[in-house]
Amino acid sequence: MKSALLPSILATIALSTSLLAHAAADVTINPTSDGSLYVCSGCNVVSDGAYVLTAGYIQGAVKFSSAPIAGGHVTQAFLTLNPYGLPLWGNEVAVYGYGTTEGQLTVADADAGTYLGTLTLPPNLGYGQDAFFDVTAFVASTQAPYLAFNLRSEGSNVFSSLEYNYGHPAQLVVTVPEAGSTLLALSGLLLVGLLGAARRKTLR
Repeated sequence: MKSALLPSILATIALSTSLLAHAAADVTINPTSDGSLYVCSGCNVVSDGAYVLTAGYIQGAVKFSSAPIAGGHVTQAFLTLNPYGLPLWGNEVAVYGYGTTEGQLTVADADAGTYLGTLTLPPNLGYGQDAFFDVTAFVASTQAPYLAFNLRSEGSNVFSSLEYNYGHPAQLVVTVPEAGSTLLALSGLLLVGLLGAARRKTLR
């Protein structure tokens, strides 16, 4: 009986692992607002409705609603950018992140955010191609109605926006477990426990 139970336990573990692996879903979120912020003296700060531009004193800004992932356990998250104008002159883009209650760009978004790291743009990035920046820790730890990103570079970059793009704007791609996956995991563990108990009873 001992040898008969072992394959059942291993099969249960394998099945639970397989189902959980397919229980994660990618949620792709488009911006609620995007554009550029001019932080020069005397400039009109907010440019919302054009492309996302980064160039010295011009900061790119993108905001996303967190509603599609509310209550989910974030396992992975990427901010994606794709060019609207070529060439891209600033191959390094500093990424700043912050939570906010405002879904539209405002003056308060200028110079906003905590430094998350630098996105090094792939060489020869073309139209319709995305550059990916890992923002998992930021997305998983930020509780706010909107997740915002402030983008800065020395050289000039023109990225796609809601209004101007070759297929899609900047996006937030988040991996979260599908509903019921936690229950599935617990059910699998419970079954393993029951099989173990049966095995111990048999050996007595």
